[in-house]
Amino acid sequence: MEEFKNRQGANARVNMVLGAVYQIAIVAIVAVIVFADIARASDSTKRLVAFIAIMTSVTSWIFTSNALLVFQNDSKDMTAAEKGTALGSSEVKQPWLVYQIYVLALTVATIVFILTSIY
Repeated sequence: MEEFKNRQGANARVNMVLGAVYQIAIVAIVAVIVFADIARASDSTKRLVAFIAIMTSVTSWIFTSNALLVFQNDSKDMTAAEKGTALGSSEVKQPWLVYQIYVLALTVATIVFILTSIY
């Protein structure tokens, strides 16, 4: 069981890193939109940039959301001794649902703002 938890924790950390990498990719896409003047580009170029931006945002949300779910479930599976530590006490009190809503809202907002800047 301990090996399973360690593996899940490692997977969650990888997911969180991948989510962060995809967020950096969004910044790069915004830079392309601004500096390449995509609003004046051909329709096919606009569609390509919009598609990449949407897929990048959704992929980031998937990885980050999955990582948050693992962290949330880990906080529920702690023993009484683990919950008694400062770290365990803090982890149990985290507003995991708020984090999920925030990540989803950020994803939707990113898609909306990118699409409105392109078209």
